[in-house]
Amino acid sequence: MDPLVNVGEAAAPGRKVLVINTGGTASMRQNEEGKLDTVPGYLSERIAGLEELTEPGMPLVSIKEYTPLIDSSHMEPDTWIMVAKDIEDNYYEYDGFVVVMGTDTMSYAASAMAFLLENLNKTVIFTGSQVPLCQPYTDCRRNILVSIILAGNGHFPEVCLFFSDRLLRACRSTKLNSFNLDAFESPNCLPLATLATGMRNAEHGLHQPRQRFRVQKELATGVVVVKLIPGFDDKSIRFMVAADDSNLRAIVLEVYGSGGAPYQKEGLRELVATACEKGILVVAKSQCMTGSVLPDLYAANVSNNVASAGDMTTEALVAKLAYLFAKLACDRYTACQKVRDLLLVPLRGEVSPVEMYNQKLLSREPVSSLAKL
Repeated sequence: MDPLVNVGEAAAPGRKVLVINTGGTASMRQNEEGKLDTVPGYLSERIAGLEELTEPGMPLVSIKEYTPLIDSSHMEPDTWIMVAKDIEDNYYEYDGFVVVMGTDTMSYAASAMAFLLENLNKTVIFTGSQVPLCQPYTDCRRNILVSIILAGNGHFPEVCLFFSDRLLRACRSTKLNSFNLDAFESPNCLPLATLATGMRNAEHGLHQPRQRFRVQKELATGVVVVKLIPGFDDKSIRFMVAADDSNLRAIVLEVYGSGGAPYQKEGLRELVATACEKGILVVAKSQCMTGSVLPDLYAANVSNNVASAGDMTTEALVAKLAYLFAKLACDRYTACQKVRDLLLVPLRGEVSPVEMYNQKLLSREPVSSLAKL
């Protein structure tokens, strides 16, 4: 990694933000063939030259760029942990952190970071761009500048994702559009803040931690996601648990609506039964972007042997599973039960209590007004 590069002078004494540039579209320029490619040092140089950072009230910004730069499709658990360690190493030197990366897996990385950074009392914001900084109509400049401002003011002591005009809770975010500039959504939780002529802050921030900051430096990667489709070959999915693979810890089934699945299929029933025998957790996640898995709503909904993911995004769910299985030091059967017990307990505001959706059924209030965690 390159050494830190300071930008401007601190107009607000004591406010310092570290920008960690991992790569992505924001760091790209056209190569000789006319194709976009990452250019080492380019984004750091451009950020260092932003006049806005010298304005009164702006924090002192330092930049740390990864060498080599990493495409988001290559950002995996080891890389997420590397970013977490960098934040840990600089935690008491800076008031906030901005992580710049590619957008395709940003919600996965940001959701994982929300769990890896325990007892976080500072703002960590993930951002990037759909259009590279070298283009005149880029969204990169504003995304990075606003992220720096929000990371420096300390109003949101959690892991967030800023894109377009909204600050989202990281573990509630998901990328829904590969083309538009407002690429990210938070289906079941209102934005933490919305950018207009000023910044409109919401009122559902996390409680302040009471213990010392620390970083979880391990994630369990034995998690798979299976999306059910009508008429699928139920025998084909039994091989996931039939093999003697002790690394498999959880299977996420993306089911229909509020939890519907064809449990009359022998293969699916055998999959669930065999997984339970082997201490593998089976979790039902709705294919719908908005709403929750409600096992007790319909008779055809998930069985008692399948845990509910509530209204978590797939990104948050797999991150939470990886975090909890890595953190629990016990045999796989005990760990399976403990993770199941914690699955619907909000650790970072990643899931709404089931009671909120029960209230919705009675009151018909919109989910967005209920999911304020």
